[in-house]
Amino acid sequence: MQAFTFSKYCKQTPTKPHFTFNCSQNISGQVVLITGGGGGVGRLIALNFARLQARIVIWDINQEAIKTTVDLLAKHGYDNCKGYVVDISDREQVYQRANQVTADVGAVDILINNAGIVCCKPFWELHDRVIQNTYNINIISHYWTVKAFLPHMMRNNRGHIVTVGSVTGMLGTYGCSDYAATKYACIGFHESLLTDLKAHGYDQIQMSLICPYYINTGMFSGVRPRMMPMLEPQYVADRIENAVRCNEVWCVLPNSIRLLTPLKCLLPAKMCWELMSRVIRGPESMMLFQGRGRVAAG
Repeated sequence: MQAFTFSKYCKQTPTKPHFTFNCSQNISGQVVLITGGGGGVGRLIALNFARLQARIVIWDINQEAIKTTVDLLAKHGYDNCKGYVVDISDREQVYQRANQVTADVGAVDILINNAGIVCCKPFWELHDRVIQNTYNINIISHYWTVKAFLPHMMRNNRGHIVTVGSVTGMLGTYGCSDYAATKYACIGFHESLLTDLKAHGYDQIQMSLICPYYINTGMFSGVRPRMMPMLEPQYVADRIENAVRCNEVWCVLPNSIRLLTPLKCLLPAKMCWELMSRVIRGPESMMLFQGRGRVAAG
């Protein structure tokens, strides 16, 4: 049993909530595919699962980033990692690479849909192509990746699908009319697929929905959240690993965010906006956004 301390992963934390996991699932030898595995949280997820003796498959749009991840794993003595350049917004390319992975490595046991992008502009400043691209990468790609790898899981009634959503998929955020909407969609897609599988007897195909707060990867560079510091990438990667090993259905990071989201339903809409604007200062914190484009984070 391994213990993780939240404050270990945050730059500043006034309290020290403690997470303890009792996970016995053996990942050794299983094929773990991570989209957006070339950097950020995706790279750390790859390293975590490599330590569990899993066979790692990295999908990313950036060949150099893939090489960096593969080299990092090799440096730690994990040579069982293959990387593929994939534009996950391209359906046919996803299907072709999926067939290639199956031929090269074997059927995928654990699929982690981790890749995502964010632009962070008011709605009226978003170009049409940016909106379309955000949807294609953040949610539409999940349909293609799951369609590619789910049939094998269904034949064996075994596997695990991880959807990396976001807290913004639970509570809309300034400058995220495209991003937040795709993360809302991730939650709906994930929950509906879970229901489909369980209703048809595929009860051994596990699903984990991960909804993290801001992550300190560069995705939200410049943002200055008021209530709590950004999550450190290693903390998020560790929690995703443990969500898989423990078959966690829904994981909000940090867990304290769960206390805020019910207020959206309990308080009047005007009061919710006042809370976001005056107390949490959500819009103000996002106005300093300087993040990069396509990244491997939720």
